[in-house]
Amino acid sequence: MASLTAAEETVLSHTFGDGLTRAADALAEMTGHQIIVAAPSVRLCSASDVIAMAGGPEAIVVGIYLGIGGSLKGHALLMLPPVGAHHLARILIDGVAEPADDDDLVDPLVFDPLATSALQEVGNVMISAFLNELGMHLAEPVMPSVPQAIVEMAGAILDAVLVDLSMEGDRLLAARAAFIDGDRAIEGTLLVLPRPESLGTLLEVVGVDRL
Repeated sequence: MASLTAAEETVLSHTFGDGLTRAADALAEMTGHQIIVAAPSVRLCSASDVIAMAGGPEAIVVGIYLGIGGSLKGHALLMLPPVGAHHLARILIDGVAEPADDDDLVDPLVFDPLATSALQEVGNVMISAFLNELGMHLAEPVMPSVPQAIVEMAGAILDAVLVDLSMEGDRLLAARAAFIDGDRAIEGTLLVLPRPESLGTLLEVVGVDRL
């Protein structure tokens, strides 16, 4: 599979956009804040392209990972810059509209157990809501695994996932979107990486015929 046709990209972008909107609504209900999701970019790309989307292999990020089972098999990652992750964790834990200044963070790479748990729940709510939207097009439910959160270089987080997918193909479907809370942009990246056979199934059920 060398590329997506214009029709495939349009349909998938619309489907992924609906899923991200649903995910943003779920997060807004969870935090009490209206979350805006920037238009997603959906494309078929290489493993190196996916790592570049996350800011490069040495960029330190907070990654919330869920495996995907059922009709759509693969992986999902919500990746956030550490300061943005602290922002979301504070909102969820404290329920405040104006979190503390970033300068108050002694070490933005350190998350206490409560903040880690909050971020895992953010990832779970967002990715699950997104997958539920995709699951509406599939015959069987889409089943995410228990979320795992880790602070690490983007390349290290993505390595095992990309190796697993590359065993079956060297082209990956990636969707990216930025999340905005009020006047603050949280440059998060949501990667949904289905296995090649699952991508074919998804294209079929959303009404795109491959030639």
